[in-house]
Amino acid sequence: MKQLNLKKGLPYGILLLIFLLLPLALNTSYWIGVLIMVLYKVVGSVSLRTISLSGTLTFAHGAFIALGAYCGGILAKSLALPPVVTILAGGLFAMVVSVITGLPFVRLKGMYYSMASMFMGVTVAYIIKAMKITGGYHGLTRIPKLLQNDIACYYVFLAITVVLLIVLYRFEVSRIGTTLRALSQSQDVASSIGINATFYRLLAVGMGSFCAGIVGAAYGLYSTVLSPTNYDMTFSLWLLMYMLIGGEDYFIGPIIGAIIFVLIPELGRDLSAYAPFLTGACTLLVAYLLPGGLAGIPALIRKTRAKRQDNSKEGGSTHASA
Repeated sequence: MKQLNLKKGLPYGILLLIFLLLPLALNTSYWIGVLIMVLYKVVGSVSLRTISLSGTLTFAHGAFIALGAYCGGILAKSLALPPVVTILAGGLFAMVVSVITGLPFVRLKGMYYSMASMFMGVTVAYIIKAMKITGGYHGLTRIPKLLQNDIACYYVFLAITVVLLIVLYRFEVSRIGTTLRALSQSQDVASSIGINATFYRLLAVGMGSFCAGIVGAAYGLYSTVLSPTNYDMTFSLWLLMYMLIGGEDYFIGPIIGAIIFVLIPELGRDLSAYAPFLTGACTLLVAYLLPGGLAGIPALIRKTRAKRQDNSKEGGSTHASA
């Protein structure tokens, strides 16, 4: 059991070590900003996957990240509250709003829930643009910075990312996560044995939005500027593509997807203008060739090897009988 857990944790340990050492090699403000962006989108995509555990697909996730960011930014700017308070407040605000607005829709299934979530996302974006306290279309500026030193900001953001990923992972492997997976298989069957589908789906929405709001607030304090155009429907679609390309069946899937498709355009800046088209093409290729996503490649290799071994055994037994 310990060996199994160690084997499962090894990829995460390697990734953590890489992200701990990367700032030493890429010690410029630009690259520190890129790495923080990667961590920001990693949590965004993984928390989106948490909501989708019950088989629901939401297009409002970017809006709840925005709620956390604006809540934290407004509190930091207007009340000069410490970062710990504003970041937690951003997470709690996003969670409360997501649960309240999601309550009328969580009974919906499949495409109907997705359409309702799209409506929620557009509504939140419109409210942010219409309110004076958020800066309207111009956005919120002059937010007090998380920390003045970029390297210190990075390691604080890395610590927040690690804590949130642990929380989301423990949530997934808990009894709640198991119940959510049962709901994804058949909500009718789960309801027939006494599982309250609405309650558990709201738990997933609340947990995913809480972590999304926290990372949104933390990123707002780092960037010191918030623009409503950064949280439109396209942002939610990017998070969804990271999850699908990386592999939605695996916790590490969205992590891989976000790292690859945020870093690659930055490493090849000449290709950055084509990033949406390249990501879309990769999504189609992965969906066709690797239904389990990039994270499913090891399982596919093991399955192929096992099949070859079975074929070789069958061939050997055939020759022996002959």
